[in-house]
Amino acid sequence: MAKGFRDYAEVNEEQLEGFTVAKAGTGINAEDSGMMIELERVIDNVTIGIDIIYDFTNKEGEAFRVSEKYVKHIRQ
Repeated sequence: MAKGFRDYAEVNEEQLEGFTVAKAGTGINAEDSGMMIELERVIDNVTIGIDIIYDFTNKEGEAFRVSEKYVKHIRQ
């Protein structure tokens, strides 16, 4: 599944409320200088995720991006 990302300035902070940090990792780009933080929130039997990426080497000029909400896991 492709995740949609947008520049952090376009994100409403209310979208992040109720999420907790599930995982953090560094070295996500070729220069080993980027960072990704995975946020999670459980609603009923579904785990929803949001990813935050910091990569100042991004050629598109969006160094700090936040994904749209996506389904990470559905418990049966």
